[in-house]
Formats: sequence, C-alpha cells, structure tokens
Amino acid sequence: MKTGAKGGNLRILSDEEMMRIHQAALDLLWDPGLFSESDLFLDIFAKGGAPVDRDARVIRVPAEMVDAALASAPHSFVLYGRFDPAMDMLLEHGRVYYGMGGTSEPLFWDYALWQARQPTKQDMITSTRIGHALPNIDFVQTLCMSGDYPTDVIFFHDFDAIFRNTTKPTVINILERPFTVRLLEMTAAASGGESALREKPSVLGIVTPVSPLKVAVMNEGIVDAVQAGVPILYSPGPLMGATGPATVAGTIALTIAEVLFGVVLTQLIKPGAPVVLKPDTDVFDMKTTQCTYGSPEQSLGKLAVTQLARHYNLPIYGLGGGVEAKVPDAEAAAEAMMNMLLNALAGMTMSQSLGTLSWGQYGCQEMVVICDELVHMIKRVLKGITVNEDTLAIDVIREVGHGGSFLQHDHTVRHFREELFFPVLFRRQTIEQWLRSGGKMIHEVAHERVQEILAQAGPVPLPPEVDAELERALNKAVRETERERRSS
Repeated sequence: MKTGAKGGNLRILSDEEMMRIHQAALDLLWDPGLFSESDLFLDIFAKGGAPVDRDARVIRVPAEMVDAALASAPHSFVLYGRFDPAMDMLLEHGRVYYGMGGTSEPLFWDYALWQARQPTKQDMITSTRIGHALPNIDFVQTLCMSGDYPTDVIFFHDFDAIFRNTTKPTVINILERPFTVRLLEMTAAASGGESALREKPSVLGIVTPVSPLKVAVMNEGIVDAVQAGVPILYSPGPLMGATGPATVAGTIALTIAEVLFGVVLTQLIKPGAPVVLKPDTDVFDMKTTQCTYGSPEQSLGKLAVTQLARHYNLPIYGLGGGVEAKVPDAEAAAEAMMNMLLNALAGMTMSQSLGTLSWGQYGCQEMVVICDELVHMIKRVLKGITVNEDTLAIDVIREVGHGGSFLQHDHTVRHFREELFFPVLFRRQTIEQWLRSGGKMIHEVAHERVQEILAQAGPVPLPPEVDAELERALNKAVRETERERRSS
C-alpha cells in the first residue's frame, strides 16, 4: 500500500485568521443558509434536525451540526487499487498523492497536429495506459473524453476505458440518480460486485453543487453513492469575482461553507461515511471570462483551504498540475511545478489535473509524462534532510582532511544513491552530449516516452467474470440512456 510522501509544513494563515474564516463559513451556513432545488435534501436535513424553510427551500445548518459531522467523518481511510494492493492509497491529511487528468476534458492535444482536436475513446484508452504506467501517478482520471459517442453516454464509455486499462484508483461522476445508479453498477461490475466495491472502494464519487450556496436535483446521486460505500469527494467551486467574491478571503469563506455543508450531508445520509474535501478557490479571469489554472491567488486559496483541512483533520483534494499554457512548454512546466509543489508543502492529500492544458479544455499525454518527472523531483524535496551522526559525517570530513576528495570514500558509496536526485525524463548532459543525442526539446523527449509506453502497454488483466459483467453493465447503461433519449 502507498502511504504517500509527507507534506504539510507550509502555513499561509495565522491561527486567528484561520478561525475567522471558519467562523465566517459557519455564519454563512446559518444565514443565508443553503438553497435546495431538491426535496430529497430538504427531507434529509429536516430529519437530521436542521431548520428547513420548505417555502423558501432554504436549509440552515447550525454550528453544532457541523461539529458533529466533522467528528463523525473518518480522518483516515484506504482508497483501494482494483485487484492490486500495490495501488492502495492511505488517505489522511498530510499524505501527498498525485493524479492524472480530471473530469472529462472536451478536447485532446494531438502531438502530430500540434493542436487540440476532438477526442475519441481510443484516446481515452491510450491516455489511461500512460497514467497506469507512470510511477509517480498515484490515481488516474480522464485526460480527455470518448468524444466519438453520443453526449449522454460519454461518461459510461470513459469509465469503461479507465476500468479496463488501469488498476489505480479513480474518480467517478455523481450526478442525478438514474445516471449515478447506472455508473455505480458499472463500477461494482469492474470491482467484482457490489460487496467488493463496498468492502474495498477504488473510486471517489465527485459531487459538484452550484455556487453560491445552492444544491441541485443533479446532486441527488450522492445518496446512492454513499449507500453503495463510495467515498464522497464534495467539490464546490466558486469563481472568484463571478460566483464568489472578488477577494481571496471571501471566496475561501464561501467554499469552506459549501464544503462543510457537503460533510454534514454525507454524515446525515450515513454516519461514518468517508468524505474528502474539495473546496476549490477558482479565479474568474476578467479579460477572457475563463477559469484560471495558474493564477497565484488561486494557489494562495489552495494553501489556505489545505490549512483548514488540517484543522478539520480530513483529507483534501484539489487542482495541482492543470495549467493555462496551450502546449507542453516552459510556461506549462512552470505553472505545474508551482501548483504541485505548493500543494505538497501545504499537505494537500490529492492533487489532480496532471497533464491538462488550457484551463482544463484538453489533456496532453506528453504533459502527463513531464508532470510525472516534476512529481519525482517534488518527492525528493518532501523527503527532506536526514540529520544524524552518520549523515553529519563529521568523522568522514576529518578523515578526508584539508583539500581531500570524498568521491571514492565508502561513506559516499553508501549514501549517494539515496541522497541525490537522479532524473529519469530530464537529461543531465554536457552541451556536446545533448547535441550528439539530437538536441531535443523536452516535449520531444516526452513524446518518445509516450511512444515507448504505448508500444508495450495493453489492457489490465481482469478476471473473466469481471470482464463480462463490466461489458453487460456498460451495454445496459447505454441502452437505458438511449431509451430515455428517444422517449423525451
């Protein structure tokens, strides 16, 4: 089982500032409260003891209900690899993991065309195989989408591609109940059955409410996901300056209020159900009207919400490797490294979107490979410095003496492999060596690595009965969705 690199030493807020934000979130949960389009959620909160105004459709959440939910939610749990214990991840605050992709990206960056194009299910398959092969990618999400299928069944084909081509954990979409039930049936089939999914969940179920301060009928699938034993990834995303205040502190307070509502909802559905915080602090760019992926204030917000997650002692998930750059270039690498390193130092449990470009509009396989190397470097930073009698090497320094060399000393032989970072993708070469090897830019080296992986990669082996059951569940989901489309 993976236990993650240890992060969490970086703090952006004073204790007083952190508690002011927490109190502001509690105040918002009480006044104005949350508007609910869903009668189901009104019923759940009323039964749980919250004041519910059914005429105004407003739920007011008292502070003591938040405290009870934070105490009920598990502070640590395992997200399993399917049929592969080596891919298990211990999720708790301060352990750091990285994942490829995010929600289904509408486009795919094609290296040969040097631009984005409409993706296909085959792009989903090859991207998943790359994510599975890369050693520093801990969980795998969609890097594009199965764009050659009708819109209302794309998600089913996306996850069919994921379930057949990686054993690493993933994140499934939780939407309205009929869709969610079908996707959960596929997930259970890929896991070896409903009881296997419940016993060893290998997916998080992402729920995206409507900011500011609103939950929708579209979110009702959370009930089915919790009851199926799927840990919830509750993901409010106010856009700073649009659906959230134009201040970092205000957007943090709003998104913390919304994510705490999700914790309470999850615990009202099933006390003790695992939940991961995903309080996004997205920024609305006033020039382009796009959601930024590489803005410094977004990183400040992530540092702050990660510090609050530490206070709540719950795992947290957020944007990591996603960038605004349009191609896998220096801009892309700079934005990705800033986001991923700051997340790691703050202790964010799961950082997503490695390999996504252009505000998440498309994924890029070469960028995934570059991000894998960046994580390799970050892990060395998180490993830190070991200070003891052996590593201080005082006797060795005295033995070598004035003007001597440590190069052939036994101490160097014993320590250099574990102390020194050795790149895998990036090349340490003299200028002459670099020129003799072709003088390649890093995107060219990354593309070669993509080709190497795909030349050897194939689907992951599934038990025959699982393969057949997954095919049955996919066909059923597509068939029922198409029937609904024809009748509407």
